[in-house]
Amino acid sequence: MYRPTSLAGADSGGLGRQRARLLRIYLGATTFLYLYGVVFTLFPVRTDLRFANPAGGIVAIALGVMALVWLAFRPDRVAPAIVCAIAATPIVMAFHVTLTAEYMCLIAPMFLAMYLRAFHPPGQAWTMIAALTLACLIAVGVAPAPHVGVITFLIIAVAIVGAAESFGVLIRAMFAAACTDPLTGLLNRAGWEVGTTSLLKRFQSDPVAVTVVALDIDGLKALNDTYGHLAGDRRITDYADHWKHALPRDAVLARLGGDEFAACITGDRVQEFLDAIERHTPEVSVGVATRSSSDARVTELYAEADAALYRSRGRPLRDERR
Repeated sequence: MYRPTSLAGADSGGLGRQRARLLRIYLGATTFLYLYGVVFTLFPVRTDLRFANPAGGIVAIALGVMALVWLAFRPDRVAPAIVCAIAATPIVMAFHVTLTAEYMCLIAPMFLAMYLRAFHPPGQAWTMIAALTLACLIAVGVAPAPHVGVITFLIIAVAIVGAAESFGVLIRAMFAAACTDPLTGLLNRAGWEVGTTSLLKRFQSDPVAVTVVALDIDGLKALNDTYGHLAGDRRITDYADHWKHALPRDAVLARLGGDEFAACITGDRVQEFLDAIERHTPEVSVGVATRSSSDARVTELYAEADAALYRSRGRPLRDERR
């Protein structure tokens, strides 16, 4: 069952826009700082200081500008901009002549590593963070700046990886809390949207059947009115536990609110889930809708499943009667 571990599935809607916006902020800030460094290297205010070769800064500025232009036209595809961001800072570091400058430049890859950890699946994020860390280590190794051996490389590696993981722990905790229903431990409506988006993306190139199952616990209001809300909560949590254990592996299960639940299942194991619902959780209304993942829209599938649920109760939705 899907569990939120990063913002990786949030490519659509507000979170998707914030992903591109944060990258633009990072690129804008670092490109400005590289420009500042290049200008004051070419036109120094003080002549008693030793300045680095500005070639690295010029290349980094070009990469930053290209990445910003790309994001202006394709904010939905951030990968090329991320490649530019990963390459820019190590290129600058490769031309530094002082260790102090190397450590000051380390702030940029630390922030970039935190961004990568937050907005990508763990495996993909750590691959990019490893590439970023290795590039920075190589840059320091070839730079004319003197360093103090292994300790310099250790400081750089620990700073980048430590920043990514500490921020990753915070992001996972906050994101999981924002996407989880506190009563059942299932996803909430926000988690449903992120989880189903992530699930469908996995099957874009290899189409499979996608089924949305709408679930309503019948008689919950009468149970609350007769035995109290704690009895109703126990009914909700007991049923949620049964559904959680019956759910196939490639699936998302969420509580959308009150007595409303939904499951999104890929493949052909839907009937097993429906049989488990009927066997272990009586007094539940069910609606089902299925499409191929190549043209599936979860919002539309849920609307169809919800309409089927009401038809099963003998109460079709009003717009269906017209």
